[in-house]
Amino acid sequence: MEFLASDALNGRGSATRDEWIAATYIGSQMRRWGLEPLGDDGGYVQDVRLERSEVAAPPVVSFGGLRLTHGKEIWIGRLGAAGLSGPLQKYRPGVTVAKGVALLLPEGAAQPAAAETQAAAILLLAETEQARTRRLAGPGRPLSIQHIVGTPSRASIALDKDSYAAVAALPDGTTVTVEADPKAASIGHTWNAIGRLRGRSAAHVDEVILLTAHLDHLGNRPPATGSAEGADTIFNGADDDASGSVAVLELAEAIATGKRPRRTIIFAWFGSEESGGAGASHFIDAPPVPLENIVANLEFEMIGRADKAVPAHTLWLTGFERSNLGPALAQRGAKIVGDPHPEQNFFTRSDNIQLARRGVIAQTVSSFGLHTDYHRPSDEVKTIDFPHMTDSIRSMVSPVLWLANSNFKPEWLPGKKP
Repeated sequence: MEFLASDALNGRGSATRDEWIAATYIGSQMRRWGLEPLGDDGGYVQDVRLERSEVAAPPVVSFGGLRLTHGKEIWIGRLGAAGLSGPLQKYRPGVTVAKGVALLLPEGAAQPAAAETQAAAILLLAETEQARTRRLAGPGRPLSIQHIVGTPSRASIALDKDSYAAVAALPDGTTVTVEADPKAASIGHTWNAIGRLRGRSAAHVDEVILLTAHLDHLGNRPPATGSAEGADTIFNGADDDASGSVAVLELAEAIATGKRPRRTIIFAWFGSEESGGAGASHFIDAPPVPLENIVANLEFEMIGRADKAVPAHTLWLTGFERSNLGPALAQRGAKIVGDPHPEQNFFTRSDNIQLARRGVIAQTVSSFGLHTDYHRPSDEVKTIDFPHMTDSIRSMVSPVLWLANSNFKPEWLPGKKP
């Protein structure tokens, strides 16, 4: 923690050299424990190339004579190219999604699995309350066009109520276009750190437990106007997410230095979670094992401080009510309960959601109590509750080993699959 959240790493900004150093440090720990490297060139670090450019003005979506602007009627969550276009297709269960379409997703909870929507170039969806709040709050951080080099460009667009109704009234085949005015593009890099402990059982070695955290934070930037931090410009990210990174390191050491479990365990630390999840996206697009082999993913995010909304030295699991994974771990001794802040939609706010939308049982372990140091320079090592963090991680060791040695395969509960 002292190293990862130190001023020396300058806030581990997404896609910066400081993030690269953090990934290299994590890789050095995996080498000490004899984990199998899954990075580039026989190492533990994976270089993910990104093409990125900011937009000069809010992008516009047009269809059927209407023009909708980012930050006004719509909110663009993901934009992979300056220009994208495709014929409208309204999602219908059992109907194959054609390649390159603008896919209108249904309103409400009955969402298709992400694997069904991968062919679409543009995803159109009714905005959630969280997206509406973000849209009404104003543009905030400038929108960037970003995609991983070598992968298809896509866009994801949340529509306000009237805009969604307007699209829903159009016939299939209507051309939907997304246009942006990009500034000069640049090629950047983000870095993942990945290692594997192969299972000892020939019958279960292809079954994978995935333990993850994100290793980046916000870097070095001026704090918000009028903030109390003064001259401090380094966003150390001790809780977010050096704490989760340390948790996965501690679990890796505890498991790698003991008897090998029956199932395989992959340990991964993703880059650029704070700027859109490019590290996790690359892992999903080029996984070291087929995604269907991943039995469960536990993401560790912000466990460095206790949450007063739950008992002392207790963690909570996002989407606890969505699957049978959390209750099963709790029965085996994990100090873990349901998320006490459902209004915050934390289930969708970490890298786990990308895996969950591809069918993996993927949930985030946390104890974030909505403290005011979140995304501030004041999120420093001195604020960490190490007894809480130690007890919390310790409580996860036996349950994770149980999961890695059992035949248990968690499932989404009826109607709860994202």
